[in-house]
Amino acid sequence: MPKPSTSISHVFEYLLLRVVQLLLTFLPRPLALRLGSWVGMLLHSLGIYRSTVKTNLEYVGLWDTDEQIRITKSLYRNIGRYAVDFLRPIRPLPNYRVHDFDKIDPLLQLGRGTIVILGHLGNWEMLATVFGERMGRLHVIAKNMHNSIVDRWLLEKRTASAVSTIYTDQALRKMLEVLRNNGIIAILIDQFGRHHGTPVPFLGKEANTVRTVAGLVRKTGCSVVSITAIMQPDGTYDIPTYTVPEPDLSGCSEAEIVTAYQKTHNDILSEQIRTWPEHWFGWFHRRFRDQVEYKR
Repeated sequence: MPKPSTSISHVFEYLLLRVVQLLLTFLPRPLALRLGSWVGMLLHSLGIYRSTVKTNLEYVGLWDTDEQIRITKSLYRNIGRYAVDFLRPIRPLPNYRVHDFDKIDPLLQLGRGTIVILGHLGNWEMLATVFGERMGRLHVIAKNMHNSIVDRWLLEKRTASAVSTIYTDQALRKMLEVLRNNGIIAILIDQFGRHHGTPVPFLGKEANTVRTVAGLVRKTGCSVVSITAIMQPDGTYDIPTYTVPEPDLSGCSEAEIVTAYQKTHNDILSEQIRTWPEHWFGWFHRRFRDQVEYKR
């Protein structure tokens, strides 16, 4: 459960959050999205995290300079637009279209549990609302926030979507329990893995990648899928779903098997990011800190 941590600044942050939420609730959504886009561009103009975004885009080297500039501006507009939908009430949901879910249904019926690998791409929080009741037995992995009041607010928001939250301090034991009971776990795997990670290719570069999911797949034989929710220019969402192929494990040692799973999972996320680079908020993270020196 969230660890108690409350201060005057935490109360102020929570009250400010609720005031903004109230404002966005009463504004028509199209107007709120335009406001969010404007706020995002204001953050871009102020240069907030812009050097980190620039460093990451230059390091992966997938786009030329002009395209990097376009992606960056669109990224900031999008973070404001997605923030609007995150803060507004979870229902009614914006119009959305789920693609290829029929490919995933058979995997969910195998009875070995399922892990949904996610990146900080699009509206990953909306997926809890879309699939919480549809899939059932859905759990999300989350870190405790420093502000325990905001943490409780977020917990209540997820619970209202028929989703259970597993906090990282109890994650491994609980994840095993969920999978053994044929449950479903959604987990973000696109950040720097720290001491839980090993270097594995990501967007064409070596990146410290968490081993937890790959280890669980190896241990339990659970299914792995990937889902993302991408906002379209008209404010609707496309939700593509991906089956995750089994890597070739012939002749591999135990360590090599885990690495093969990690690479397969990273390849799926990399494919999504290459398709929608302006919707991946991992550009704001120091994802490649083992290889790159970021400005402070």
